[in-house]
Amino acid sequence: MLLLLKIFLVPVLIAVVTLGTRRWGPRVGGWLSGLPTVAGPTLCFYAWEQGPRFGARAAHATLVGLVAVPFFCLAYAYSARQPRWAVSLLAGWAAFLLGIAVFSRFSLSLAVAWMLLAVSCAAAVVLMPATGPAGASPPHTRWDLPLRMLAAAVLVFALTSAADRLGPALSGLLTPFPVAIAIIAAFTHNERGRDPLIVFFRGFLPALASFGLFCVVLALALEPFGLWTALAIALVVQLSIQTATLWIRT
Repeated sequence: MLLLLKIFLVPVLIAVVTLGTRRWGPRVGGWLSGLPTVAGPTLCFYAWEQGPRFGARAAHATLVGLVAVPFFCLAYAYSARQPRWAVSLLAGWAAFLLGIAVFSRFSLSLAVAWMLLAVSCAAAVVLMPATGPAGASPPHTRWDLPLRMLAAAVLVFALTSAADRLGPALSGLLTPFPVAIAIIAAFTHNERGRDPLIVFFRGFLPALASFGLFCVVLALALEPFGLWTALAIALVVQLSIQTATLWIRT
């Protein structure tokens, strides 16, 4: 049962986000991509298989890792002036890995880690390159959605399978590794150009900060309340903040 959830749950969530992005555009798509579609289930699998204490510590480490995700977005956006998505992808991943290498050296409390995440997201939005007028959307390739679903499933399966060997800290730091977001960025860049990509990042980054609150709640609530209650509280907190953020920005 658990294996089937790992294989099918996250790809289905990725499909919902992808189709929502196609239906409502890159700004709403960025908001949807901030939902706990990959890292959220991964943290739940940690808690389910390794226990609430492991899950809580992994959620804390994931929050620290999230601080480096805006680095990926900025590095990708600034290297996307040329239509070579592979170069931009490598630049983004290098920036993310450098970020977690730096932040993992500090013992950050949940409050400090979330504040750093909020500052990192806000700074990345401000520092994003300017965009021109939006152009018409080209047709999507048939490999877009399957690759996103496959990449997310592989990441979740690999991390949860290796969690007992990696430990909660390293497992958590690697949980927000930009795989599904990287595929969205690469396809958007390749098919539509740099400007829609930047619009996507601007929608995604505020939602990322609210996902950080999801991690905070899980880290605090998993041990005293158990997985399902902690998950319910975390989802309510994130969705409330994220919906308010979208409403304010509309």
